[in-house]
Amino acid sequence: MNIAVMYQSLRGGTRRAANEIAKSFQALGAAVGTYPVTNIDAQFVLNADLLVIGTWTDGLFGLGAKPAQIGKLNTLPDISQKKTSIFVTYEISPSKSLQQFEEWAIDRGVNLVHQQSFKVRGPFRKDISEEIEDFTRKSIEAITSTNA
Repeated sequence: MNIAVMYQSLRGGTRRAANEIAKSFQALGAAVGTYPVTNIDAQFVLNADLLVIGTWTDGLFGLGAKPAQIGKLNTLPDISQKKTSIFVTYEISPSKSLQQFEEWAIDRGVNLVHQQSFKVRGPFRKDISEEIEDFTRKSIEAITSTNA
């Protein structure tokens, strides 16, 4: 199974989360390519069994929080019909950001199989390794159950 993990990161939190997600998929036996969205291997992405796309949450809590720099995500190749999991990283609240990211993915025509948020900055930051494992497990389950 080939999985392309693509991300955009401002201060490194989303990059670190993407790298941990990639390691978790590799531990399950997948071949994984990890790329910033501005420097992908298009052939690997187009041939992947699963795409994972992540970004950070931008804006103020309750006042316009949104997935960051959607314009950069729009530069990805045609990913319509691709099985895709998405994630956002956040400091305070991810709900609006994750909802808008889901809408973006659906508008792009992806086959959205899983979505999740990870707290990577701010007060009360915690170890997210269990959440990462949950994300990868649910993503793998979703694509293997639709292949059966």
